[in-house]
Amino acid sequence: MTTTGPHPPAGPSAPPGALMRIARGIGLVELTIGGVTLLMIFVFVLWQALQRYLPLESIAWTGELSRFSLIWLTFSAMGVLITSHGHIALELVDTIRRPMVVRIIQVFALLVVAVTAVGLTREAANLVATQAMIKSPVLRMPMSWVYIPVLVGSVSTLIRSVIAAVVIALRGPVIADIDADADAMAEIDPGEIQGEGVR
Repeated sequence: MTTTGPHPPAGPSAPPGALMRIARGIGLVELTIGGVTLLMIFVFVLWQALQRYLPLESIAWTGELSRFSLIWLTFSAMGVLITSHGHIALELVDTIRRPMVVRIIQVFALLVVAVTAVGLTREAANLVATQAMIKSPVLRMPMSWVYIPVLVGSVSTLIRSVIAAVVIALRGPVIADIDADADAMAEIDPGEIQGEGVR
């Protein structure tokens, strides 16, 4: 799935360089959190698998922390995917020949994401505020700490989806390069595919 960037701005100027640097910095922090939590999941789940078959010391908190890491990974990457157009999308919409219709559909989709992020933000803020008295079973960590990355990811998704909706509304839709995908598929010889399948 390949996408091209928005069309050049027709009226308003591009955001100032300082805002772009801040956005890149926030994205780098989110990607770092996602990378660290992914590494934690890999290490802790691998350790759990190894301790079943090898005489290794059982560490109870690895399962708990790997589950929390999965939550943190999901919500830390959520906002970044909005900006990088990494969320699941229907490229069928991009085949519509009227750019204004595509623009309206994409803006509507991003606004739906923003409204959903508002609900997630409210619930995450409520959990952060009310769950401090509950402790996690093994680490005895306040459960409000678990929901802080969820709150940050929800706020990031809200901000990024609103900004993306405004950019598309002003500059035009982000169109997937379907013609390039079709050209690449046309270059593949069907005989080669069948031959590989027989092997």
